[in-house]
Amino acid sequence: MDTPGKIEELLKIKSAEPTAARMRLETLFDENSFVELESFTKGANVITGYGIINDKLCFAYSQDGPVNKKHADKVANLYDKAINMGAPIVAILDSTGIEIKDGQKALEVYGLLFQKITAASGLVPQISVVLGKCLGTATYIPMLSDIRIMKDENSNMFLKSPAVLKGADEIALNYDDFCSGEAHATKTGLVHRSYKTEEDCLEAARRLVDLLPSNNTDMAYIPTDSDLNREDENLNTIVVDEDSPIDMHYIISSLSDDYAYFEIQPRYGKEMICAFLRINGYTVGVMANNGPIGISGTHKAGRFVKLCDAFNIPLVSLTDIKEYEKINIAEQNLLMLYSSQLLSKLAESSIPRVNVVIRNGIGSGFMLMNSKYIGADIVLAWPTAEISLLNRTGYVKIMHKYTDKTYDEASSAYKSAEDGYIDNIIIPSATRKHIIVSLEMLYTKRVQTVAKKHGSI
Repeated sequence: MDTPGKIEELLKIKSAEPTAARMRLETLFDENSFVELESFTKGANVITGYGIINDKLCFAYSQDGPVNKKHADKVANLYDKAINMGAPIVAILDSTGIEIKDGQKALEVYGLLFQKITAASGLVPQISVVLGKCLGTATYIPMLSDIRIMKDENSNMFLKSPAVLKGADEIALNYDDFCSGEAHATKTGLVHRSYKTEEDCLEAARRLVDLLPSNNTDMAYIPTDSDLNREDENLNTIVVDEDSPIDMHYIISSLSDDYAYFEIQPRYGKEMICAFLRINGYTVGVMANNGPIGISGTHKAGRFVKLCDAFNIPLVSLTDIKEYEKINIAEQNLLMLYSSQLLSKLAESSIPRVNVVIRNGIGSGFMLMNSKYIGADIVLAWPTAEISLLNRTGYVKIMHKYTDKTYDEASSAYKSAEDGYIDNIIIPSATRKHIIVSLEMLYTKRVQTVAKKHGSI
């Protein structure tokens, strides 16, 4: 038995120059916390393991070449461990795809991966970080995950090469215009966040692991010394008049324990803001509309509500809705589809839901913003909020036949409170305090619902 020789051999292996895939994992996890699994499996082209991110257990893998059977087996084993431990999974994707020489077996390889990803859906958070190529069938991996992050440039994600698509020969083809992180973050909405550097992408993944619960039975909570009774006098004057834009981003930061939040898809569907933040130590999802809502905004919000519901994250909506975006006849079909999906996700959710009417709650758009009509637990309103079936013009034209009340009388927040559609009218500066009190009451909410299977699409 050559003990010294064996030890020297192991030390030589351990001291080898780390690959890019390994270095990405070291960057993702807290310093010196990453532990590799199946490190002596040769030819797998993937590094798998676990570690700590801000005191939270997390599993991850980083691709280091084409996908083959060994590759899929290692990732599948990682998924089994993550599900058993109830811990999130981060996939760092950068691969030329399947090994073509495997022939039909290639489909079996991907099939195994998709089975494991689907089995974990709704049980543990799955975050995909695309830092290079993600092509063809491999794109289903990030599409099946909960959150997708990409590098703005020098990373591409497409099912079929744009070069072979219809009309490609008629345009000056630039892959970045169709398939880059920036394109997917701004145009297609397939990516939740994109950044210029790998380090920023991995830091975003760390932030999300920190904010999201570890699994669907957990609650994301860290103790806070933030003042629960903190008020913000700026909110008393943030609504200037009936039409001037409201700085919803400021209101969201004002609600947060540390004045910070993590926005989801900030460059897509900008009329709808979706973000995670901490209120009284707990992670909360916030949905706020920033003007007339449209196709992209309703699509984005529906997926966000679904994610919150899957992982028991309470939802707070900030409402200022008068109308839908001006769209053409063809676009109405998509708006109907995504609006109904948003409504459905809200109505079927079992999470605590609080709505704050900031200025306007008008028409069917108000229903989509987490109103009491579709099951919001608590609805609060600022004193000057207007809540009505019709806007001022429509009311004057139509409702005079049925009532002698003026628009201001009928749409008053106090009138809605009298009718039971508003639970409380609050001073704007005290909004954070009222949300905290409402959520404290709702954290033990129990709803008997038909079992739901979560999916991220």
